[in-house]
Amino acid sequence: MKRCEPSTLDVNENGKKPMFKIKSIRTNRISHTIVEQIRQAILGGELKPGDKLPSEKALSEKFGVSKASLREAFRALEALGLLEVRQGVAGGAFVMAVDLETARNNLFNYIFFQNPTIGEFTQLRSFIEPAVAETAARNITDEDISDLEHNLVKTRQVMDDGPFYYKLDSYFHHRIAEIAGNRLACFVIDSLKNAIVNIKLELELDEDFSISVYKAHKRILAALRKRSPELAREEMLRHIQEVDQMMVAFCDAESPFVSSPDVVHN
Repeated sequence: MKRCEPSTLDVNENGKKPMFKIKSIRTNRISHTIVEQIRQAILGGELKPGDKLPSEKALSEKFGVSKASLREAFRALEALGLLEVRQGVAGGAFVMAVDLETARNNLFNYIFFQNPTIGEFTQLRSFIEPAVAETAARNITDEDISDLEHNLVKTRQVMDDGPFYYKLDSYFHHRIAEIAGNRLACFVIDSLKNAIVNIKLELELDEDFSISVYKAHKRILAALRKRSPELAREEMLRHIQEVDQMMVAFCDAESPFVSSPDVVHN
């Protein structure tokens, strides 16, 4: 990954005006408070990708904390994708733009611990993916269609192997979101698909499920090939509802994945 050229920030080490505001810390949650101050400086634009933070010594003094507490905060910021700590003569702590994989993993972790039901996934997908398919039908090119056709050819080839074709399934939905041209929708759809895979693995879905998904993808592609926004929306919604119904059918009454009674299945 190409790195930004660093620009060193000075926090009054030479009597200059601080580049971002620092408050001394008087709390038991020391590292958490450091994380929040640096995070807010980044989100507020006081620190930008490529900026090098002042030395550990300077920051420790300004925050009024030990170097151990500061390093703990740095590790947390690295996990969030906001900092990169580099070693060596030209090393130090550098502000980073959060990469897609880190952001996706953070959302996935949140979804995992919320333990949503199948119905909640279905409802959220129904809000987003039919509209995305509708937009994709307006934007799609012949090259895009060829890519999706190739995806279905590969899907047909692996269906006889037994396990559900998760990567090909996820790519089909990811590609439609890309064609729609909305990066945020693409990010959310990717994160949802990754989370749903966990449920599918738990349920050990059978060949009938794989065939049903494959047929639904063919119908969606046919609508996209016709450049029909209305049909693309309709087929995507139908697909999401069919997946919901089949997954629920695999659950027993005690399953934590069973749909919420508040979710209506048409």
